[in-house]
Amino acid sequence: MQNFFLILAVFGLVLAISFFTRKSVNRNSAFFLGAFYIIFSIYTFQTYIIESGLLLKFRWFYVWPLPIYNLIAVPIFFYFVSLIKDDFVWRWRYLILFAPFIIGFIDVLNVYSKPQEVYDTIINNANLKPGERLAVQYGIFNINQHYAMRFLWQFLSLLSLLPLMINFIRNLYKEKDRKLIFWTISLFVLFLIMSLLATMFAFEKLLKVNFLGSTGPILRAVNFVFYVVLFAIGIIPIYFPSILQGYPRTKKNKSAIDPSLKKDEDFKFGLDVDALDEKLKELQKEGLFLNKDFDLTQCAKAMEIPPHHLSYFLNQHHGHSFSAYRNKVRIDNAKALINLGYLDRNTMEALAQQCGFANRSSFSKTFKKVTTLNVTEFSSNSR
Repeated sequence: MQNFFLILAVFGLVLAISFFTRKSVNRNSAFFLGAFYIIFSIYTFQTYIIESGLLLKFRWFYVWPLPIYNLIAVPIFFYFVSLIKDDFVWRWRYLILFAPFIIGFIDVLNVYSKPQEVYDTIINNANLKPGERLAVQYGIFNINQHYAMRFLWQFLSLLSLLPLMINFIRNLYKEKDRKLIFWTISLFVLFLIMSLLATMFAFEKLLKVNFLGSTGPILRAVNFVFYVVLFAIGIIPIYFPSILQGYPRTKKNKSAIDPSLKKDEDFKFGLDVDALDEKLKELQKEGLFLNKDFDLTQCAKAMEIPPHHLSYFLNQHHGHSFSAYRNKVRIDNAKALINLGYLDRNTMEALAQQCGFANRSSFSKTFKKVTTLNVTEFSSNSR
């Protein structure tokens, strides 16, 4: 079980770095999701240290992360807000989300302001009696109270988003964007379950009641569900890499959320269409599509987006796979050269190589497929 938390910590760190460095995506959503996975990574790594009995070797890795953990509701809430609205505008009412962080910060300062022996006692007791470490009083609250507060804040903040989320899903359903629907609902429900279970555990200890069934198979079942949810939150980006790394709504298409915008604008999700189209035009002007070895990976690198994003973009906004789009560009170039009399001075093989094809045969087949005419027919018609 200890290695389970270590794996989750590594996953969280890798995902966070990926979100912070990703380009051509909804930067707000990517940042907030990355911030959540940073907190997630720190939390699971500290859990690994405690569960593995390594706390005495990592004495410094205790107490100070408490305010960070208490921030967990903030990036989750802001992620869904920026995803739903395709934008993020600060509202002063959002300050209420930071209440657990402020209280945690005060309590941590209180611990560090005391003599070193106090900190050492906290560490030693947590190592010798890990089951009792949640009852340790830091200042205003003990650890269990902080634990209950942070997850209660997360649960309530998610509930506050429910009306917006329902409307958001309805609009997605109209657009038949099943992948984004499934991703959004899955992540939202997982966060709800995680916060609900954690809050119930904490309040069971605070109120000293047994509504979860603190012993026996019920507790084991609840623990199992909690760990499954935690694991799912850690690995779900592997199953939804394209959703996590992009597909924000374009700025011209927000009417489904904002009624003040034009009613006839489509509710679409995609990468920054205008910017990517400009990059495609630049690549075409540079003649990169006419290089024989110019493939999806090279094109994606030149456009600074992942290959699967480029495939998605070309399919959704141009109706072509990458190879079909590349062939269209090459054939358009061939048609332009033919109209300028290129074949009057050069061979068909030379034209094929000039347009990025390996040989005359593949050029002829592609030309016929794209234009419905063979090269000779097109050349005759162009005269």
